[in-house]
Amino acid sequence: MKIIRLLIALTTIFVISAIAANAQESEEEIIKFNDQTYMENTPESTDWLGSASKFIPTRPKEDYKKNTMLEPLSATAKMRFMQSIMTTMPFSLRDMINMMVAKKKALPELSFDEVIESLKSKALDLNMRPTGHNTPYKILRQTFDPESPRVEFLSFCDLITMRKILDYSLEMSAFLPCRIGVVEDANKQIWLTTLDFDIRWLDTSPNPNKISDDLRSRAIRVRENIEKIMNAAATGDF
Repeated sequence: MKIIRLLIALTTIFVISAIAANAQESEEEIIKFNDQTYMENTPESTDWLGSASKFIPTRPKEDYKKNTMLEPLSATAKMRFMQSIMTTMPFSLRDMINMMVAKKKALPELSFDEVIESLKSKALDLNMRPTGHNTPYKILRQTFDPESPRVEFLSFCDLITMRKILDYSLEMSAFLPCRIGVVEDANKQIWLTTLDFDIRWLDTSPNPNKISDDLRSRAIRVRENIEKIMNAAATGDF
């Protein structure tokens, strides 16, 4: 029953989010929307799983060598795992992607360039090193559609934390560095998006192979810094 209630709650969140995303809002409403996307009543436990979590087998405690890859999983194993999850998740692919993304609305008086400059400025304040800036919309306008909406991707990194994460899981190279997308929607609204990767979700498994306390706190701090960068850009805070 707890899982059913969770699914109902998530479905409600998706509906409310869709309505909020398409409405014309005041500055106060936009700020309220932006504040709800991270760490609002986030539980530090897995109580919502109920007794089901007690019956799922897990690996024993293992030592690992730094900066090494795990054995790959087969495509069939991955597909069966994901399909077993999706049998309890009545969401579309678009819904599932929405679940994995954190997003902020920029205030309507801000230009695209002002949002970009705010991102860079706040990242510098937080010692998040810029590691890339891509502007694919320029190519799209040249080769596909002169009116193609603007979209840019900026990458930032806490280099020491990155190295420690890769020592723990070299597979994390697929997700690094931290990337923020700046996009313009069909209504000319500017949005900021990022992968909503939060170690507090992923390190609650009963599996005994935990990350170190230092790496956990570093990963949390990076996620909080990305949130601060996006908030600053959404409000034009240089």
